[in-house]
Amino acid sequence: MKNKAHDLATYGFAKDEALLLDTNIWLYLFPAPSDPNTAPAAYSAALKQMLTTGVHLVLDAITISEYLSGYWRLEYKGAYQKKYGKLKEFRKSPDFAAVGAAASFFAHQILKLCSRHDYPFASINIDQVLRDFESGAMDINDGLLVESCRHNGWKFVTHDNDCTEGGIEVLTANSKLIAACP
Repeated sequence: MKNKAHDLATYGFAKDEALLLDTNIWLYLFPAPSDPNTAPAAYSAALKQMLTTGVHLVLDAITISEYLSGYWRLEYKGAYQKKYGKLKEFRKSPDFAAVGAAASFFAHQILKLCSRHDYPFASINIDQVLRDFESGAMDINDGLLVESCRHNGWKFVTHDNDCTEGGIEVLTANSKLIAACP
């Protein structure tokens, strides 16, 4: 079933509305965007509005795990890949300590904004998630997050182009996703 996408710039947030932010959004927000004319800036403005309105931000283990992995891998690719040939070499190096500390600091900031929820693995439609993965329609973790949103009645905030299926409501600043899910 097709998702329904809403333009984040014009969306009217409601108090206590439950939103799950995708990992890509957290990576845009922490650290904060430096350019006010980028997609990360749109999500930063939306987060401020969410917090002012009093939405209910939810977080699960998949998202925080992906955030931490994504953060240090981006740092590796940006500044350390030439020095260390492999990811694990970098992770075990003295240079990793500062990156790990920064990632952990930002993860704590995210945790302060959200309530933690256990993943409903026992009650989701795992067969559909696996079919979507098998067909290439959706990354496995994205499929699990979409299914968690469907199961819990949450809206999903993402910038992923391919988050078009699942029968949930999606909030985004991605015009391609909005066009694909009218």
